[in-house]
Amino acid sequence: MRRRSLEIERETKAKYGWGLEGLWALTSTVVLINQLFLGSLMTVVVGFNWPVEHDNTVGVIVDGELVFASEEERWTRHKHSLNEPPTNALRQAFLFLRRKYGIKPRDVDAYAVNFDPQLMALSWRYVWWRSAFKKLIGKDVKLDLFQGNIIGKGLGVLRAGLLYLRGDYLDLARRFVRFAIHSIGEDAPDNIRVIPVPHHLAHAASAYYFSGFDDATVLTVDGFGEFEATVVWRVRDGEFEKVASIPTVYGSLGLSYEEVSAKIGYDRLEGPGKVMGLAPYGKASKYYEKLKSFIRHDDKYYPFRFDVPGKWKIKGTGVDYRQPYKIIANSLYPGGRVPWDVHGDLHPDAVDLAWAVQAVTEETMLHLAKWAKEHTGEDKLGLAGGVALNAKANMVIHYSKLFNDMFIFPAANDAGGPIGAAAYVYEHVLGGKMKRQRLKTVYLGPEYSDEEVKKVVERGGWNAKYVGDDVNEVVDLIVKGFVVAWYQGRAELGPRALGNRSIIADPRRKDMWGVVNRIKGREWWRPLAPSLLEDDASKYFIDPVPHQFMILMYKFKPEMCEVVPAVCHVDQTARPQTVNKEGNKTWYELIKAFKDETGEGIIMNTSFNLAGEPLVETPQDAIKSFALGGFKALYLQGWLIQK
Repeated sequence: MRRRSLEIERETKAKYGWGLEGLWALTSTVVLINQLFLGSLMTVVVGFNWPVEHDNTVGVIVDGELVFASEEERWTRHKHSLNEPPTNALRQAFLFLRRKYGIKPRDVDAYAVNFDPQLMALSWRYVWWRSAFKKLIGKDVKLDLFQGNIIGKGLGVLRAGLLYLRGDYLDLARRFVRFAIHSIGEDAPDNIRVIPVPHHLAHAASAYYFSGFDDATVLTVDGFGEFEATVVWRVRDGEFEKVASIPTVYGSLGLSYEEVSAKIGYDRLEGPGKVMGLAPYGKASKYYEKLKSFIRHDDKYYPFRFDVPGKWKIKGTGVDYRQPYKIIANSLYPGGRVPWDVHGDLHPDAVDLAWAVQAVTEETMLHLAKWAKEHTGEDKLGLAGGVALNAKANMVIHYSKLFNDMFIFPAANDAGGPIGAAAYVYEHVLGGKMKRQRLKTVYLGPEYSDEEVKKVVERGGWNAKYVGDDVNEVVDLIVKGFVVAWYQGRAELGPRALGNRSIIADPRRKDMWGVVNRIKGREWWRPLAPSLLEDDASKYFIDPVPHQFMILMYKFKPEMCEVVPAVCHVDQTARPQTVNKEGNKTWYELIKAFKDETGEGIIMNTSFNLAGEPLVETPQDAIKSFALGGFKALYLQGWLIQK
């Protein structure tokens, strides 16, 4: 080894005139130059949710590539980050850019947000200005509006009043960005450029730019945007054409699902995901027939339409938009909520209401997809918006074979809006060119070094040993029937655990379904998902395609439910993640080792969190949840900790 080093030294001197020490010095200089100057040469767009509502997220585009994304809920530990400005996520984005690229906040070219106030009724802009102001003040965000002596404060009041009268909540966004920059000790530029992107265009951009398609039909379906809830797009070479738009009061599958979920006993953010899992326990009933009577698939103006008696404001406030769907839900189930304990025995009204809203959603999404195919002529489909999180409805479109290929943005809900907005601004405002490759990874959160993780482990005095990438001991524990928490690398974007923040167990053991749900504090009837080797997907499922993001369901081959009963729902479906070595090497090796041991290349995988919490983010979060939960062991980025 020493001889080879001397040979390299002589060769370097002969060729360049300096030795290895000089070469190392040159390399260090190049790195420093890169950090000092290259940051300013890169084009950077930071997207974030504004105004502050729910699922607040920050995403970063650098030179046409998504390099970072983090959800505020992971930092506040409040699921969906309701009414929480993405302060922590924005700070983390700035720190990541500085550490990774030498990019400082002053180098950011633009900020993109996922609502355009110019498309809203002025009355709603007033509501959102007041709401944003209260939320920012409530979270100790310094807006620098009321500074100096009594005259300065008076001028600040006047300035705030003028901003309010204009409904200009983008000024508050600029002040929020300035606060986040100052909070990490950086200087904020005088001109902070915040560019609004219409809500459904932001969703459409997320579905298109990360699909790998040149031309596509894109469907954006959610609760509401500025005034619309469902939009059909034709996208050709990055140009977005709106083919059909259904106003919220006529076309919100999202609000319909939320209001029925409320009748079943769930809130509007958590409800739809749980109700989708409850639906297979129900059956066609009076609720289905009643709900179906409110929706028309033969409307002459729109692809579909909820037909509710009354006069509705096409451009109003969120209260206006929700009203037709409250009427529908009250018509289905008059009075209050279904009287049942969601952790107890199933209630026939609850399961039949769930079945009804899920069936109508599936039927309408399939009808919408057919309408869109006929009116766009495109054979590839992109999906985004909160309703695109409905993996069962996505399955119906998949099995219809309407399109040759389909891509669903993994954070299809409002967490994905800022990312789409940033991509759109990068290409359509700043004149860049998105790379337009198929999204291969959502491991986009902050990085945690092995040294950081080691310190967390040692500080706790745990029974721990370093095993590195050797996953065989983890597999041994799973095969013995233990539930293991799994943590490594950068956190996943979106609501699904995809092998970096997971809880894993043996899917062959039927009792694991109940055991894992009990550990997490979940309802006993909720299904659990599998992760499996991509090459083995056709062994377990009917007509699968590679799908890394757990946002598309498949039907099990009937005989396979007996093999892996813990991940087969009562309707013989699952929402799987297919895994290959390129996408996540250690996660792949874990499943491969499980297959070598058992013959089955599939494991149970659910999100690493306890009831009511978001996915764990930091190594400290992982340790806390491990300590409180009923896990046998924790794999923590190379460390195996056992209780």
